[in-house]
Amino acid sequence: MAGETRRRHLRGVVRTLGSGLAGLAGVAAAGCAGSGAGGDKPAASKATCGGKVEVWTGGIGGIGGPAMDRLIADFAAKNAGCTVLTNDQADDMRTKVTTAVAAGAPPTLFGTSPGSFRSYTDAGLIADVNDFFKRDRLNKDDFSTAFWIAMNYGGKVRGMPFRANPDFVLHWLKPHFQEAGLDPNKGPQTIAELDRMIPMLHRDRGGELERIGMQPWDLYGTGANTVNAWTRAFGGSFYDEAKDELTFNHPRILRAVEWYLEWARRLDAPRILATANAFNSTSDAPFVVTRKWSIHPLTPSWFNRIKVADPSLATPEMIGSGPFPYEAPGTPGQVTAGGWGVMMVAGAAEREGGWEFMKYMGASEEGTTTVARLTGIPGWLKSPGLVELSKDPIQKAYVDGVRRAQFAQYGFYVPVSVSFAPIDEAIAGKRSVRDALDAIHRQATTLYAEYKTRFKTQKAG
Repeated sequence: MAGETRRRHLRGVVRTLGSGLAGLAGVAAAGCAGSGAGGDKPAASKATCGGKVEVWTGGIGGIGGPAMDRLIADFAAKNAGCTVLTNDQADDMRTKVTTAVAAGAPPTLFGTSPGSFRSYTDAGLIADVNDFFKRDRLNKDDFSTAFWIAMNYGGKVRGMPFRANPDFVLHWLKPHFQEAGLDPNKGPQTIAELDRMIPMLHRDRGGELERIGMQPWDLYGTGANTVNAWTRAFGGSFYDEAKDELTFNHPRILRAVEWYLEWARRLDAPRILATANAFNSTSDAPFVVTRKWSIHPLTPSWFNRIKVADPSLATPEMIGSGPFPYEAPGTPGQVTAGGWGVMMVAGAAEREGGWEFMKYMGASEEGTTTVARLTGIPGWLKSPGLVELSKDPIQKAYVDGVRRAQFAQYGFYVPVSVSFAPIDEAIAGKRSVRDALDAIHRQATTLYAEYKTRFKTQKAG
């Protein structure tokens, strides 16, 4: 049934797992949570699992599919005692988990983005695994700062990264750089360098758009992805940890949005959007396969789509990759760590077995190597899979991004649904950037105040 990630029924992936589960020798490094102490060998688990571990996967892009099948099969080959099955809950995971917890019949584990770790915890849907994390001598230094922020929300370990997505690593077409007289092996390091490169790369001749230097106002949409990326690059923040307030009126966010909307004006954003939409309406491949773009951040999943659509493009000879540019007080190569993780559900009956399988997926040598080979970049920094991936120059840029990631996903800091329509209005010239951000800030502040009346929030920094 591999690949049928939208199926809702039990996929029949039932395996026999761990008698004692003590054979998981390839787990993370020593040291109590946050202590950094201990040797290099993990502690072997002594407890046993004698029940059912049910894992709700996350649908498209989630933790199901062939990788999960393989993880279960490999784990089963070494252990006997637990039954593990997966159930692909592809739609509205939050409602389904909430209903299951309220009914007293929750799954053991479920897949979600690390950016959601906080909101699920605030809603009382998550059981922390701090006791297991300490017992098995895992260490915060085994994970990037970005993942640790999400994992350790409120001072207790809440989940484990499964597949990492560094937002963003910058990519560029090397032939375009060569034609423009630029070093094809070096992308822009600063915003000033990017400002110089975009007009050198952009081509608009006789009314025909031949090449797009970059569209910095649209990094996978004009909303949260774009605002988040440039906010970090410019040294801004949309969350004040000390005051527990959202700050979409931060001066560095204003600077960032004003900067990229000036490029939207100069390069005629509506025209570029129409060009991209015309291509997307007739193709399942990302717009970048047209080779009309020069600079664009590519997520690992998008790069994989390019490899399928145009293998000749997806090579180190054609595509360069490196850190995202910055402007002080921002710092070079800022990365937000997203992707997919796994959490234990409040009220889960089989905590021991759930933890062992969570740990196998997210913090064992064997499990994380399987992740690297079948589905993406592991979030555990000691994974041999990261070493394997780093042999490819393009994949190495992603691995390096995961290692240096400093920020959790946008949704971790902003656990409410904020509309970015005011920025679209600013792109269209209907309002100023300051007015747009003030409108977003007012809405975010109201929504977050309501959120805090419903849920008991904890320290989110």
